[in-house]
Amino acid sequence: MRSKSVVTPKTFSLRSTNKRAVLLGVGSILLWCWSGVCFRKGSDLMGSPMVYLTFMTGGGALTAVVLQYLRRLPLSDIYRLPSRVIITGFFGVALYTVMLAAAFGIAPVSDIGQINLLNYLWPVWVVILGTLFLGNKPRIKSAIAGMVLGLFGVVISRGFDHLIHPPSNLFPHVLALTGGFLWALYVVLLRKWEIPEEKGGTAFHFSVCAIIAALIAAYLQEWQSMPPWSEATIFWIVAGAVGPVGIAYSWYEISVKNGPVLLIASLSYFIPIGSSILIGLFYQETMNKGLVIGAVSITLGAWLVRRAGQD
Repeated sequence: MRSKSVVTPKTFSLRSTNKRAVLLGVGSILLWCWSGVCFRKGSDLMGSPMVYLTFMTGGGALTAVVLQYLRRLPLSDIYRLPSRVIITGFFGVALYTVMLAAAFGIAPVSDIGQINLLNYLWPVWVVILGTLFLGNKPRIKSAIAGMVLGLFGVVISRGFDHLIHPPSNLFPHVLALTGGFLWALYVVLLRKWEIPEEKGGTAFHFSVCAIIAALIAAYLQEWQSMPPWSEATIFWIVAGAVGPVGIAYSWYEISVKNGPVLLIASLSYFIPIGSSILIGLFYQETMNKGLVIGAVSITLGAWLVRRAGQD
């Protein structure tokens, strides 16, 4: 009887911790699904993707500081980062976010579903870069199958009617594809250098991102032509800053440290599907059967290349 009274509370506590960690992981994934919609909505309302991104990432960095304080963690951890993380994070977090926001902001509405999925080719880049930098030896058949599925998903995502009609402007597509590559490089280098999650520096680099976006907007003279503020503008700034930028990264960090990492990582591969559904709901011009098939194909492809890259 004594052994039962000791074991049961521990078992219950462990299960409660895992359940909370999984719920936080799911919450962060759901918040990330809103990134594309926030980028586009904010860009339209503020007349510029860079003006919106300034407020979104600046507010997100501030949210991260508040969360760090509430968790009673040293605020110095936000900026006291390894020099390698500062350099790679500039490209893999700050510049990546600038590129993705610009791609969503300047692309025709009919193309933003494809822009979104181009970004989610980054697991393919992780396998390729992991082979180069980590010495990984991926399973060739699974890797090739995953890459083919990913590329098929991108091609089909604009719809069957547009298969033989390329986009009128490929620049947003190049931005999204390059941004995904930079994020994958950041992920691989963090793994190579064995940098802990809390030293990833996302709060610091989102502050840098806000500065870059503000400077670009100033160079393009977009601050002068900013439309009047509205309730919708404030809503989408707060939604983007607090959700995908601020809370999501904090929740995900807590989740992977305290929960079943493989389950949480597997759930994250549903982001292309969730984000595509949201984009389709808000922008009917981009919703078509090809987008749905493409999102599922990207998800399956990402899962396959992940398996291919596992030891």
